[in-house]
Amino acid sequence: MKLCISAMVLVFGASALLAEDKRPEPYAPMPWHLVDVWWDIGSDVLLESCSVEITITGDVPADVNLYLAPMGLGHLNKTPFYSGFQTQADGYTKQDQQLRKLGRGLLFSMWGARSLDAIRPSIGGFCQSSGHEGDFVSVRRPYPWKQGKYSYRIVRMDKEIVDGKPCTWVGAFVYSHEQGENVFVGALRFPGENLVLSRQLANFVEIYGEQRPVSAIPKLAVTLGNLQVNGKPVEKPTARAVYPPGVPDYAQAVARGKSIVIIVGQPVANRTQRRVELIGQ
Repeated sequence: MKLCISAMVLVFGASALLAEDKRPEPYAPMPWHLVDVWWDIGSDVLLESCSVEITITGDVPADVNLYLAPMGLGHLNKTPFYSGFQTQADGYTKQDQQLRKLGRGLLFSMWGARSLDAIRPSIGGFCQSSGHEGDFVSVRRPYPWKQGKYSYRIVRMDKEIVDGKPCTWVGAFVYSHEQGENVFVGALRFPGENLVLSRQLANFVEIYGEQRPVSAIPKLAVTLGNLQVNGKPVEKPTARAVYPPGVPDYAQAVARGKSIVIIVGQPVANRTQRRVELIGQ
């Protein structure tokens, strides 16, 4: 999957949709989810692996707190998780829990746990256990990602018995198509032996951290697609865009075949629909 220049021209050229945002600030407190894209793969399925391709077009300034989440919210045995790319990641090690800034990095997080025993960082990687967004554990790895094409993948790994109950480790990997390298983000321990991936999976684009003016939202295009489960493309996915209220209308999602192109950083005037069907059966 490649982002064609014509796709960017199509979206940027839609002048009827784009105009300068005249609404007064401030908006709702951050984080701002500029858009959530909800995919439906048709049914719940036993997980061996799941992957999404993401192509980033445009330079992202280092001082912007941007989270691109190709797996923005999913559920394994109803345990929620999310994962993706951050410009300003943070974390610590199991041995030294002094929080430190990591810069650009990759994340994989799971809710409903706090034990460091449920975290397996990569070599040289970091982690976090916190309750500030509800109890969660997370692996984080510094990685100097930039514009280009990547595949984000989660993979079922080994089993473990904890307090007499089965658990399963799930690893996260990012493949850089330009660099030809496969990066291990880390692994988390999910409850259960047979992991059921729920049929709905979200992607999102988020601005987080301290409150910033809308002028700080970077201009870029994000293409999401080639959704695969257990090594096979999802045959008939559906997808809809959800634009949360109370945040700047600075994202526009359009369908390109079975992919979604999200244009970020251009104001969208007079948005009347907060839920838009993008891909149907």
